[in-house]
Amino acid sequence: MRTGLAVVIALLVAAAAPPALAQQGVTDSEIVLGGSNSFSGPLAFTGEQATRYGVDLYFKVVNDAGGINGRKIRTIYYDDGYKPQEAVANTKKLVEQDRVFAIIAPQGTPPVVATLGYLEEQKVPLLFPFQGSPVTRGRPWVFNGMLLYDRQAKMMIDYLVGQRKFKAVATLYQDDEYGKSFLTAFEKNLAPHGLKMVAAESVKRGVTDVSAQIAKLQAAKPEVLFLVLTPGPAAQALKERQRIGWTKVVAVSSGPLTDERYLALAGDAAEGVEGLSLWPDPVASDLAALKRYRAEMQKYFPKNEPNRYSLSGYFAAMLFTEGAKRAGRTLTRSALVTALEGVKGFDSGILPPLSIGADHETQKQGFWVRVEKGRFKQLTDWLKAE
Repeated sequence: MRTGLAVVIALLVAAAAPPALAQQGVTDSEIVLGGSNSFSGPLAFTGEQATRYGVDLYFKVVNDAGGINGRKIRTIYYDDGYKPQEAVANTKKLVEQDRVFAIIAPQGTPPVVATLGYLEEQKVPLLFPFQGSPVTRGRPWVFNGMLLYDRQAKMMIDYLVGQRKFKAVATLYQDDEYGKSFLTAFEKNLAPHGLKMVAAESVKRGVTDVSAQIAKLQAAKPEVLFLVLTPGPAAQALKERQRIGWTKVVAVSSGPLTDERYLALAGDAAEGVEGLSLWPDPVASDLAALKRYRAEMQKYFPKNEPNRYSLSGYFAAMLFTEGAKRAGRTLTRSALVTALEGVKGFDSGILPPLSIGADHETQKQGFWVRVEKGRFKQLTDWLKAE
């Protein structure tokens, strides 16, 4: 009788106990990821490409091959229009209502930075955001998806001032976290060369008329003009520069401007623009991994043209897949963080082999390009910034 009672009690205890794996966003058959991104507003093309034609492209390939350790990946996205308050609301909805496992590939410095506190409080991984503010460095639940702005700025200054010997540098920047992060880093990295910024003009987010700022910058007579803007005002800046005949200054693009589509908004005024590219040419590269990316794009999204933004999302999904595989069948957020921190010498075939480590940075290299006949021409090998 006692034996039977003990068995009944044991069964009741087992029924009441939580399952061995009770991680939000993970079931026996599925992993749910989500993100807030720009599907409207100034970065709508970037947001759509990075997620629906980048992240989802790679996951379609993974799912068709059986998933990650037997689980298929499902994604949920919401539009924030590049507005920080919308990004916060979307992120809370993803975590609290959709109950996602992690946030993947959100975009834009102001929206991403606005969600940091909430995600850290909830201990939800923020994976490979398409932004580069240094404030995201070294955070326990954040893995960066882009070469951080201070590293980019150092590489730009080292190349332009150190190698090409330019001395007069000016900046036209967006008046928010994105623009100020670059401006601060430019000024810091000019100092070791004994130089200061000769001029800096700001542009409010959403403003496209930059003619007054261009006039002031021209008066300062810089040799190099950094453009730290979203595509609309950047295109207007290049057109205004062309209109007034200010062609000798070397215009240098950054952030979302490092793709031919956005620079093409300026038409032939974009010819000769230089910049630091973080990705191989998605259209012309003969790397085997890029050929595979193009073939998969043709298979799943035949009407969509390959571009650097979808490639960035594709790479983010690749890194998540690598980390989740290493974490094993018992997938938890902590296990994913540990697995990603252990990535050493990972050869994606897209970028040089990378190691992540405790700083959670995935990219520390880029190469210099110049627009020639509407396409970026690579001018250097991969450059590094430590």
